Amino acid sequence: MTGPTPRSRPSRRPGARLTAGVAGLAGLGLVAGVGALAAVAPSTVSADGGPVRVSTTTPVPGPATTAAGRVPTAGVPTGAAVAARPVGVPASTATAWDAPSASVTAPAESVVAKVAADQPVRIVTVRSVGGRPVISTRAVTGRAAAAAAVVDAQQDRSTVSVGVDEVLRIADDGTPVTTAGSPTVGSAAAGTTNDTLRANQWALTRLRADETWTRTTGSPVTVAVLDTGVQGGHPDLAGRVLPGVDLIRDVPTSTDGTNDTHGHGTHVAGIIAAVSNNNLGIAGLAPGTKILPVRVLGKDGSGPSSAIADGIVRATDLGAAILNLSLGSASRSTAISSAVQYALSKNVIVVAAAGNFRQSGNPVFWPASDTGVIGVAATDSTDKDAAFSNTGSYVDIAAPGVGIVSTHLGGTYAGMSGTSMAAPYVAATAALAKALSPGLTPATMTTLLQQTATDLGAAGRDDVTGYGLVDPYDVVCSLGSGCAATPAPTTSPTTKPTVTPTTKPTTTPTATPTTTPRPPAPVATAFTLTSGRGKTVSAGTSVTVTATLTSGSNRAPLRNAPIQLCVRTAPATAFTCQNTQTDLSGVAQYNASLSATTSVYFTFAGTSSTKASKTATAAHPVTAGVSLVNPSSGTLAVTVTPAASQLVTLDRWTGKTWSRVASTKVSTAGQASFTGLKAATYRVRVATSKITVGSTSAALPVR
Repeated sequence: MTGPTPRSRPSRRPGARLTAGVAGLAGLGLVAGVGALAAVAPSTVSADGGPVRVSTTTPVPGPATTAAGRVPTAGVPTGAAVAARPVGVPASTATAWDAPSASVTAPAESVVAKVAADQPVRIVTVRSVGGRPVISTRAVTGRAAAAAAVVDAQQDRSTVSVGVDEVLRIADDGTPVTTAGSPTVGSAAAGTTNDTLRANQWALTRLRADETWTRTTGSPVTVAVLDTGVQGGHPDLAGRVLPGVDLIRDVPTSTDGTNDTHGHGTHVAGIIAAVSNNNLGIAGLAPGTKILPVRVLGKDGSGPSSAIADGIVRATDLGAAILNLSLGSASRSTAISSAVQYALSKNVIVVAAAGNFRQSGNPVFWPASDTGVIGVAATDSTDKDAAFSNTGSYVDIAAPGVGIVSTHLGGTYAGMSGTSMAAPYVAATAALAKALSPGLTPATMTTLLQQTATDLGAAGRDDVTGYGLVDPYDVVCSLGSGCAATPAPTTSPTTKPTVTPTTKPTTTPTATPTTTPRPPAPVATAFTLTSGRGKTVSAGTSVTVTATLTSGSNRAPLRNAPIQLCVRTAPATAFTCQNTQTDLSGVAQYNASLSATTSVYFTFAGTSSTKASKTATAAHPVTAGVSLVNPSSGTLAVTVTPAASQLVTLDRWTGKTWSRVASTKVSTAGQASFTGLKAATYRVRVATSKITVGSTSAALPVR
């Protein structure tokens, strides 16, 4: 039904009253069903069933600054149709954060159009106070009351934006998390890190992390992770996590963001900054950076837009150089948009996940689609775009996001997939760049990432992977960090001869210049993978990696050339190389049946007449094979390949979801048995280990 018509909006005038925020969600009658982002209405205010802080923001002390000039912004009221950032508007284009958005002048009814007549909601307002945004919320019930609250906010001349407080969620792909166990001690390996799960980090190999670290590891840059919190006590994040802020505040004993009851934020933080070469677990892409945890999502992975906007402002004021937002919604939040523009005005880089709903309508995803934000798509180990990764004009760049192993709760590690995992690789790359060139602005950073990306798919920018795969090595090399480069030729000025006039012209014979012959410059070579570039395979799969070595502009094959084949098979952390040669077609091959994660590359040392070259690394993560048999009533027999004392977990289907039953390690022969089971359908998950990535069996009914 239709409620009373809200009063008309008076003109904005000095002295208009400031509506105070209301603390707490208690008694709001939280709305269920926030799992599918595409179906979340802007008025939904549910989180995890616990209290979520929504009080008026208290300004965080920070450096005095002057806001940018006030330029009209293209803000859109909540509930209106919103288009993605068009290709013609680059991510690096920002607007003045304190320019009032369209929500300030829009009819209040349009701002709350999706609010039901009797629905409890919160209205979130962003105001410019003392040169910084202040976020406040007001709890109301029903569309009429919501419209009246919007009018009150619009009357205040300091209001920058106003809208309904919406719910945003993490941007993983929703697949089960595969636990990789507790950290174990490994042995040092020359020329690479000794992290015990390094062989499973195909993304670091693909992004040439080891080569990049010879230039910088990202110190002393700070990256803010706005997420579910970060487990500060994780051994692989020791010394990396700063005291931050908790804007959910459902755990009274934790106020600094280092409490993570979900695991998502800890996983994201590890991708960026996990300690390298410490005989534990994994390495982050920028292991020298610091993480500022800003907890804006609860234990179910969701949180209100008011908290996220507040978190962006606080992270900016606390000195973060880069913000990572592995979260989002199919609805735009005017509060978050205003906060993002504030961060950009302070030269803070904002990176966000592009979303994981391509197969569920492929909605425009926010805040990745906000102007100035770097939107990140996900790729797999073969450089193919992930099937779940959203596409659109707001996708700026891509990064690894499938089967990513990183830190998790309880000091453990886990494999996860999603654009949530891709975004932190770009945030880490930005941190590496900032470490070398602190003055990089959001605009110049965006251009740098675009110009150095490895083009994927159709030539040039596309809506699937943007400008291509992020390339940290080329980024740091472009900043003059000591990478080998051929200097441009220089020409020394020559002095023109002085002619002395004489009464009669005379001819002075000149000697023919003597030229000292120089040896021809070495010809460039190219060592290219032509097949078997890398993909995830099951244990026992035979793979062939083929590479072709050519020289010169005509790509002539280098026949019988001496080369090296280098292979790393998990759990080894170092490559082992052996001498071999190309065939009469300039081709070299590696053939093997894989039982553990394996990485391969070829290298050519060059000769006096040819330059050295090296292929990319072909990474082949191996999933453990798992089969189930129901030999007798209430019994389930499990066989795992390879048989390496793998940890397996038994799940039972409840009719709505999978519920964990028990975990055990298989024998040295790869066998395990679960007994005393009631009749139901079961599956078994194999954890990620030092030699394989996790996998899940087919479901099997047990009688």
